[in-house]
Amino acid sequence: MKQLVTGLMLAVICLLSCGGSVSAQDVESLKFPPLHKLQVPEVQDLLLDNGLHLYLLEDHSLPLVHVSARINCGEWLEPADKIGLAGICGEVLRTGGTEKHTGDEIDELLEGVGASIETSIGTTSGSATGSFLTEYTDMGLEVLAEILRQPQFAPDKIDLAKVEARSEISRRNDDPMGIAIREFRKTIYGSQSFLARVPEYATINAITRDDLVDFHEEYFQPQNIQLAVWGDIKPEDVIALIKKDFGDWPKGSTEVPPMPKITYKFDERVFLADKEDVNQSTILMGHIGGLLTDDDYPARIVMNNIFGAGFGSRLFNQVRSKEGLAYAASGTYTANPTFPGIFYAFTSTKSETTVKAAKEAIKVIKSMQTDPPTAEEMRQGKEGYLNSFVFNFDSKGEVINRMMTSDFYGIPREFLSDIKNKVEKVTADDVVAAAKKNLHPDQLHIVVVGKSTDFDEPLDSAGLGPVTNLDISIPPPPKQEPKISVTPENIEKGKTLLLAAVKAQGGVKGFQAVKSITSKGQFTLVTPNGEFPLPFESSRVLPDKSHEVISVMGRKILDIWNGDKGWKTSQKTGDMVAKSSDDLAKDMAQERRLTVEIFAQADKPDYQPVFAGQEDVQGTTVSYVALLGKDGKPFCRIGVDPKTNMVVSKTYWGEGPAGEGQILETYSDYKDVSGIKLPMTSTRYMDGNKIGQITYSDFQINAKVDTSLFQQP
Repeated sequence: MKQLVTGLMLAVICLLSCGGSVSAQDVESLKFPPLHKLQVPEVQDLLLDNGLHLYLLEDHSLPLVHVSARINCGEWLEPADKIGLAGICGEVLRTGGTEKHTGDEIDELLEGVGASIETSIGTTSGSATGSFLTEYTDMGLEVLAEILRQPQFAPDKIDLAKVEARSEISRRNDDPMGIAIREFRKTIYGSQSFLARVPEYATINAITRDDLVDFHEEYFQPQNIQLAVWGDIKPEDVIALIKKDFGDWPKGSTEVPPMPKITYKFDERVFLADKEDVNQSTILMGHIGGLLTDDDYPARIVMNNIFGAGFGSRLFNQVRSKEGLAYAASGTYTANPTFPGIFYAFTSTKSETTVKAAKEAIKVIKSMQTDPPTAEEMRQGKEGYLNSFVFNFDSKGEVINRMMTSDFYGIPREFLSDIKNKVEKVTADDVVAAAKKNLHPDQLHIVVVGKSTDFDEPLDSAGLGPVTNLDISIPPPPKQEPKISVTPENIEKGKTLLLAAVKAQGGVKGFQAVKSITSKGQFTLVTPNGEFPLPFESSRVLPDKSHEVISVMGRKILDIWNGDKGWKTSQKTGDMVAKSSDDLAKDMAQERRLTVEIFAQADKPDYQPVFAGQEDVQGTTVSYVALLGKDGKPFCRIGVDPKTNMVVSKTYWGEGPAGEGQILETYSDYKDVSGIKLPMTSTRYMDGNKIGQITYSDFQINAKVDTSLFQQP
């Protein structure tokens, strides 16, 4: 490939140096000899006694050995109440260590010799891939066997994987395209289908180590595994190594069940995900697709290229080039080996042309059934596939992995070459026939993600179909309410403990004197990728006004609350947007949990303090005071050191980077500020994992605050 690019560059330089011009007609008149016949290398495959299917391919061009395993399991086997199980199993299979090595030790072992092994589990299968220098083939295969056969699923790695999963859930509504794809798949396959359902906080929280162990034991059996090894190998040597590492793995008894059947009803419907913080609409429209084994699959390949495959396609030319409605527009009719794919047309446009863009896309879909492709469209439609056909064989890995895939799904190994021959014979009439049979422009499911108040016309009167408003809110995990015994004895003990803590930190009057708080410092965000220090400034006027600004890579992120109104910097656009009712509710909950607010009304509280037992918090035994609201439910628990009566912790249900959950705050580095003692360091944890820390460099009480800070920017 590098030689080809170099040759093209030299040709361009020669043309330019001639001082002449080359017209499009001159280029079209160039004649090229036919390409050499494609030579596909022969793959050796054999079946071990325990059912493991082994594939081997020699390639001595580099001193490297590659491995790839496919496991017959997938997300479709997860129970409905534990969605995300397969993905976490696939991740911790590698990170969680083996009987011989921890995950970190495997990292060090592989990095020390320039090797790699990764694992994952997707929708329809699991995989393990690796590469290493020839001289470390024995070690690489041995470690791979350990990972596949003897994973330990270390609890700390499970916790880390669950934090990452919850973090992805918390961010899933940030990207409009991600929303559109997720909701579109639900309209096609059904929200509870394994092809469309998504993990939620509750399903991730429900996953245990035993679940991972059981899933592995059920499906990771040699008869369910294909293993390919290619590169700088001698087949007889590799066979001996595979038999040494995998040969004594007993054949299992699990028969993997067939995937659930897909049912679909063709109808005309519109789905709206109203998103106030965007100025563009993301539009996906389409319906169920087909199978790779359909008779007209070759004609659909050409149809796809003509309809929406990149620059020059009908959809691109009409929606972007002619109408100027979008920068990008594309579409295709997808197919899969075992379940139907999806036909879709995609475009994004400014809010004010939402309906117009959707209607233009529908016109293009209809044109595929009424306007036969031109000779030029047929040429481009075929060449788009035929000219890239060689890239199916541009590496030994492509060849051997494709053979594994064919065997896995029961597809003939000559499938690709047969399809190529059939594509060459597709006619314009075949394309029209395929469009008439497979496209349903009057029965589309249309998903729109955008700000509906800015649309060029209401969706429900646009004639596109009945409109359903989508709820894309993220369901919070079930709250794990602590068990609190509300007895007269515990109420009295809780009140005494709370008042002792207030007295130790300055007394009720000292806290009642606090009218405003201004502070500066550093917020350290803790993520799976490391810690990120972020400077911040905060101004607060009690009881319900706050202005916070945090600096992220030179960018100012604002958060303002003014009682019943609020504004914040949009993560997507960077503009200031009004806070939702949910945001405001979180502001109120946060204010209510402030120690200053709690202590200021300790003598006449609007809550009920109840002693809630003792617990060890990072080596310190604390006595808990649960603060119950008028509904009788705790909104936080304060941990008091019984020796000093100082507050050392606080627990509550709140939101972290990975979504909602039980938050633990610990306090240290107390300082006297205007007669009351307050912590200058606060560290936050969720599910035992550190998620952030606040360190104050400046903290002032009752300093003058500019009230304009709390107005709409």
